[in-house]
Amino acid sequence: MTFPDSGTGNPFRRFVATGFDAVLDAWAVLMPVECAGCQSPDRGLCRECARCLIATPSVHSTPQRVRVYAGASYEGPVRRVILAFKNQHRTDQARPLSEALLSALRRALADVSIEGAARDPVEIVAVPTSTRAFRIRGYHPMSLVLRTAGIRNARVLRAAKETASQKLLDAQQRAVNVHGAFVATRWLGGSQFIIVDDVLTTGATIDEAARAISAAGGTVIAAATIGFTPRIGASRDIASGEGYGKEKGAK
Repeated sequence: MTFPDSGTGNPFRRFVATGFDAVLDAWAVLMPVECAGCQSPDRGLCRECARCLIATPSVHSTPQRVRVYAGASYEGPVRRVILAFKNQHRTDQARPLSEALLSALRRALADVSIEGAARDPVEIVAVPTSTRAFRIRGYHPMSLVLRTAGIRNARVLRAAKETASQKLLDAQQRAVNVHGAFVATRWLGGSQFIIVDDVLTTGATIDEAARAISAAGGTVIAAATIGFTPRIGASRDIASGEGYGKEKGAK
């Protein structure tokens, strides 16, 4: 599987981007907007906040040892942009968020290919949203990000139950909360998947998605997220065998 090229090194793409910048400037005069990352009156995303979203993928592990590739640290402008996208209907942020996710996906696929763990076809599956969340937003955030990136969402999972908010739960409580939250929509035997989600915190949601895929005969070879939540004392690399897999609860 190959992912769309961001085209940053292509002179024609740079020319198009420059023209697009001019269009955004003109549109900002006609329809004033504020930056989703810093709320300054400018564009939907100012240049400084856009630079914060340039991904430098890092590697993590969930408690059940699913390898997760994260595009950026979930703090500052990155956190504010993701929250605006999810909670304030700022769907205009799907494009910059898709670029961060693409960087994580490219590294994930490169690593598993080198290790010989991947075989075609590898399908990309977004963690499903609850019926309640979809009703409130009117869209599925990660499906929109994938569509913007030109990637097909396999849609092999569905929400099986409503779960409580994860915000105030520790790692163990999150795992209990999401257990049984997803089921596969069909038999997945012989298929390989990369799971995608917006933010990696404790890994409970990705582990639950992986459990549902495995229960239906599928194989999860990796996961990718736009961001990860920094945690004191947690390793950003799974090479040492420590980090998200051993830490219990956010500090």
